[in-house]
Amino acid sequence: MTTVVVNDASCLIDLHKGRLLNVMMTLPYRFVVPLPIRHAEALDLTDRDWRTLDEGGLVTVDLPPAQVAEAARIKAAYPKLSANDCFCLVSTRCQDHGILLTGDRLLRRVARQNGLCVHGVLWIVDELHAARACDGDRLIAALERWRVDRAVFLPRSELDVRLERVRLSR
Repeated sequence: MTTVVVNDASCLIDLHKGRLLNVMMTLPYRFVVPLPIRHAEALDLTDRDWRTLDEGGLVTVDLPPAQVAEAARIKAAYPKLSANDCFCLVSTRCQDHGILLTGDRLLRRVARQNGLCVHGVLWIVDELHAARACDGDRLIAALERWRVDRAVFLPRSELDVRLERVRLSR
């Protein structure tokens, strides 16, 4: 059984900035994005970007009414979560052994409280590195881009650890 990874907008944004979206799709997971996330204004993905992801196996899911209602209940319980956060949470809960991919601190906390597995973009870097899915130079370039981008909120110490690990393994 292939593990499903549900993508939050924050990770899609960071992976796009790091130019790792298409290579992420080579990992042995089934990548999913809820329909509202795909249409989020914050995502600066072109139609071509979406076609590449779709061709790579990205699945866009449209939640049925019962799951939309569940997302609304979560939103009522956690008003600081966005509606899209709630859609991601529900989409992950519907998967056997699903993984939520997010950089949002509150969403991570709520997901863990609900017994879900949660990772972020640095986990994707680790997975790409372990699988040798792309060359080290590409990972280094992504990590360095994230280090200097003030709109990317990844812990500098964790970026540095990965930079060192990738550089040493080249």
